[in-house]
Amino acid sequence: MDTKLSAAVVHDIKNALGVLEGMLGALVQEPTREQAATAQEMCSSLRERLIGFLTLYKASSQGLVARVDATNPEDFLNTVVRDNPPARPELDIIVNTQSMPVLGFFDENLVGLAIGAALQNAGRFARSAIELGCVMAESGELVFTVRDDGPGLGAQEDKRSTGLGTALCEAIAQAHQKGERHGSVSLQDHPQGGALFTLRLP
Repeated sequence: MDTKLSAAVVHDIKNALGVLEGMLGALVQEPTREQAATAQEMCSSLRERLIGFLTLYKASSQGLVARVDATNPEDFLNTVVRDNPPARPELDIIVNTQSMPVLGFFDENLVGLAIGAALQNAGRFARSAIELGCVMAESGELVFTVRDDGPGLGAQEDKRSTGLGTALCEAIAQAHQKGERHGSVSLQDHPQGGALFTLRLP
């Protein structure tokens, strides 16, 4: 694993734990439902970041092996949405079932991490909605997409990303192999606006 990425992720988690410690201290003094909900959301976010970091560490040190099984993509995406609620409750998360296959063959846990990371990233930029989809390409690849309705790839954030999500998604895509073919990821501007994340699995 890249040492700069490792240092950035650890530093980010350390800072987040400091903020969480402050929240919990305030809850001890004067507990409120809103503060408790915010602290719980931060705990969930930190847990996901740690899982992602450990998965990426395993990929770089031991190699990541996809445990491929038959899975219903619609049920899978609905579970990912349920397990990754948006930071802003007003965001509309849509699972587009058009042309979605009944079955896909992939590692549900690993791909769940990748789509969850893409969903969280989209939630930082989306104005009102995020759309998830899955289709079977003519090439035989299973193609997952996450599209937001934000300003696109040129958008700037006050806090710079660590790059953990991108590295994690690339490692998970590469872990899916069929013959000589490996999975791939891409992030690009959508022709109709916003950013489009694409995960292709052989």
